[in-house]
Amino acid sequence: MTFTTTVPLPPPLELPDGHERDDADAAALARAVRHLAAQRDWTDLAWPELVEALEALGRTDVPLSRLTEGHVDALRIHAQAGTTPSAGCLYGVWASRSRGTGIRAGRIDAGWHLEGTLRFASGAGLLDRALVPVWLDDETSVLLDVPVPDWPVDDSAWQTSAMRLSHSHTIHLDHDVPDEDATQVGDAGFYLGRPGFFPGGVGVAAVWVGGGARVADLVLQHVGEAAPSPAVQLRLGHLRTDLVTAAAAVAAAADRLDTGDVPPDGLQALATESRAVVGAAVRRLLDQARAVAGPAGLAFDGPLTHAVDDLDLYVRQQSTDGDAMFLGGLR
Repeated sequence: MTFTTTVPLPPPLELPDGHERDDADAAALARAVRHLAAQRDWTDLAWPELVEALEALGRTDVPLSRLTEGHVDALRIHAQAGTTPSAGCLYGVWASRSRGTGIRAGRIDAGWHLEGTLRFASGAGLLDRALVPVWLDDETSVLLDVPVPDWPVDDSAWQTSAMRLSHSHTIHLDHDVPDEDATQVGDAGFYLGRPGFFPGGVGVAAVWVGGGARVADLVLQHVGEAAPSPAVQLRLGHLRTDLVTAAAAVAAAADRLDTGDVPPDGLQALATESRAVVGAAVRRLLDQARAVAGPAGLAFDGPLTHAVDDLDLYVRQQSTDGDAMFLGGLR
């Protein structure tokens, strides 16, 4: 079921046989991400195809979609730089600078010394490698492709069950990486300066749309086959229009990116509009889902309450006030 007519949404992707969400350890999560990633040739997808694939990913499972989107993002960044990722490796992009955190770097004999704190390092403890922007000084960064299995993971800071399975933990680093293990991706400043930086936000928004479709699927399962009451019918109508609003926003952005008619100085506005529209629509959708589920659904329907809580936290990475201020300042 697409649940929408104006912008039909793709069905979810297939999970590995026997995957149990509640019992998934790091190894099981890694297997699931590899399985999901193998279902598309992500680096060759045009923007409309990429958005559709990311929506299908989000509709499959919210934490797994966060992990897989990070792997996809890393592959596409390598393609943009003209570099090659390490074969068979599971990747992430660890670029958060939450509350002034980040990694400082300096050259040592035949290698790099990395020091600092990474927050929201999704996939910590299960990835093989990550793309990490490291800062040489306050103005200059380089993007390194580095192995991360032996990086120390602090999982004690994560105080919510929401997005727990994304393993978005904190890493406190004081570590040397030899040159044979580290690959510089692009020139200095490449990560933030590349043409694909702002459009990447459209891809994340597409995953949110898919997450909204997953919540809608689970709400409909919760309601069941019986005719809904007028109050529930009203909420479902609002949920549907919120979902189609979000889907239409990313579809329109994908079409603009595909035609290539957005000038470089318009890419930030395009991505910010998309994320702002999708973020607001998904938050409204979640309010409707909670109202339909009621206390019984939120207490006793595990898949539904997990999806609602996971997506609610995921979409809050969008800075609603910051995006609104940016867009309001454009002329």
